[in-house]
This record gives sequence, structure tokens and C-alpha cells, in this order.
Amino acid sequence: MTRIFLIRHGETEWNTSGILQGNSDIALTAEGIRQAHLLADHAPFQHVDAIYSSDLIRAVDTAKILAEKFNLPVKLERGLRETNFGDCEGVPLNVLLVREIGGFEHFFTRPDKVNPPNGETFLQCQARVLNALDEIVADHENQNVVIVSHGAAIRLMLCAALSMPIRKMWAIAQFNMALNILRFDEGNSTVELMNSTAHLHLN
Repeated sequence: MTRIFLIRHGETEWNTSGILQGNSDIALTAEGIRQAHLLADHAPFQHVDAIYSSDLIRAVDTAKILAEKFNLPVKLERGLRETNFGDCEGVPLNVLLVREIGGFEHFFTRPDKVNPPNGETFLQCQARVLNALDEIVADHENQNVVIVSHGAAIRLMLCAALSMPIRKMWAIAQFNMALNILRFDEGNSTVELMNSTAHLHLN
């Protein structure tokens, strides 16, 4: 059995401003750093064998804070990056919703129809992140692994684990610094926890 502690990165300025980040390399805010320390201090897991992160700085810096607690290196995995929103990155989402560019008018109602110019679809992102996840699970049989990734990317992993279509991905909440737990037994996945932020409310 392999257990994956799947974590969304801490808060960034673009998160608070509602700006689409995607593959743009945006740093954590002071609050995002504080959130990562809260999870490190109150992690509901005592033993970790490996820590993986998207190579984007907001995920890397989140993972480094966790890595200090468990005295482990952070292994960077490009496949865990957020969806590439191409030409639409750096634009407020509320602006994109009314521009009818790349299907963004359907962003929340039919995300399976979104196709950003010079970016990737959610289906393409899902294939990428699931490939990275499968490789990590295969390399860490019977171990506990932390993965730090991104909001949409994590939703797409959870959709696959729950056999949910991509068009329903926004039915899964995923707050900054949320913890999800996936268990893998002989190729079968079980979702044990989703979108937990209990650690953010402890002193």
C-alpha cells in the first residue's frame, strides 16, 4: 500500500487577486509561507519517505518548508505543474469569463470545453499529472509520499481517483494549503481525505 499526501501550495498574491496563474512562476505571500509552516507543525502524518513538488516556485517553497520538518530533499517533477493556460495567464479570471477566448466562458460550467490559446486543455493536463502520479506510486511501493501541486491539477487527480468526469471538476473544493490523502492498493485508489485545512486553524 502506498499513501499519497497530496497538498496544494500556499497562498500567492495572484490567488488573492483572482488572477489566473497556470505555469506563471508566482511566489508565496507571507501568509502562504505561514500556512506552510502551520501544516509542517500540525501535519496529520508522522512518517514520510519522500517529498515531490511541481517545479513552480510556489509549490517548491511550500514543499521545502515541509521537507525541513522531515529532513528530506524535495524532488522536483515538472509533470506536477498546474494546467498551462497559455496566453490567458496573468489575466483576472472574471475578465476571461466574459471574453469568450479559448472557451473560458465555460470555465466553471464546462471545463472540458476550455482550450486556452498556446496552452493545454484540462484533459491534457490530467493525462500529464496522472502519468507523474503513477510513476511516483510505482517508485514508492508501501511508502508514504508527500506531493505538492496546484489547485486544478489536484482536482484532476481526484476526478480520476473518484471516476468523475472533468466537467465536474469544480465540484471538488481545493483551498490553498489543503491536504488530500490517496491510498493505492494493487492499482486501486481510495480517497481518504479531501480539502482538509484543519491544520490552518491550530495555534
